[in-house]
Amino acid sequence: MAHTASLSQLQSPPWALVNGSLVPYDDVRIHISAEALTRALSVFEGVKGYWNNAGTEFSLRGPRAHYDRLCRSAALLHIPITFSYSEYVEGLAELGRRLLVPERDLWFRTTLYVTHGHWGEQTEADLVVTAFTQQKPDPAPMRLGVSTWRRAGDVALPTRVKSSANYVVGRLARIEVRRLGYDDAILLNESGRVAEATGACVVTASGGRVASPPTSEGCLDSITVATIGEVCRDLGVPFERRPLERTELLTADECGLAGTITELTLVDEIDGYTYDSDGVLSQVRRRYLEAMRGEVTLPGTELVPLITAEELAAPRAS
Repeated sequence: MAHTASLSQLQSPPWALVNGSLVPYDDVRIHISAEALTRALSVFEGVKGYWNNAGTEFSLRGPRAHYDRLCRSAALLHIPITFSYSEYVEGLAELGRRLLVPERDLWFRTTLYVTHGHWGEQTEADLVVTAFTQQKPDPAPMRLGVSTWRRAGDVALPTRVKSSANYVVGRLARIEVRRLGYDDAILLNESGRVAEATGACVVTASGGRVASPPTSEGCLDSITVATIGEVCRDLGVPFERRPLERTELLTADECGLAGTITELTLVDEIDGYTYDSDGVLSQVRRRYLEAMRGEVTLPGTELVPLITAEELAAPRAS
């Protein structure tokens, strides 16, 4: 039942990056009185990097978009950002040089958490970057269940930003459905419409048209869903962001989950309702991966070269 969303729990890399300095992974510490623990004050981003098909260059997908979203998340929670975009990318490159291996992609988790402060006064935060390798083969289609837990409204717990607190209900939902043998859970919003899964957004296809809920329905402002929209336009497939009722989800022709780690992973069952796994969404997934590996260029989708295989193989200065 293990899927790529669990990869960070299956690895203990040797290094992490703390405020720009390499630190042994097992030595990263947080004080018990930090507001990240006492008031769940942390925001994060997951940034995925891909080797091209020739294995000669490793590039990041949309690091600027991830940095900008991290800044929006931090601003909403009044967490100061003290590093620039260039420093952000340089940090990913430094850690990537230590952890990258040929034939495996890399997912970076950049966590900004509050270390000092009191109810918004004199707030200070640390940036910790961890990274985990990911295999290239396609994951198996997933089986999902609709959870009884609901996504909170925007005035209670804003979901469009990537705050760690938003994933508490996702944890409860995933525990609930795994008891029934499912891989992940679908969360509905307060109106009973589809919000998202526990760590990815929902994408459906019916009659050759692709749809995904907008952020106003209680889902993350997804960079991956925006990229999937570009893929659909490239393929000539109609794509729209609109509300999805539960019955529309269950009667769709196809379903998938979209996120930085999951990319576009197909779903073959939700609560006993089955889906086609060789239709429009499988075409979209293939083109998405072609774009991530530099085979095709998509408007609005940025690939930033980070490290070449030659640089990775060169001896590091002591």
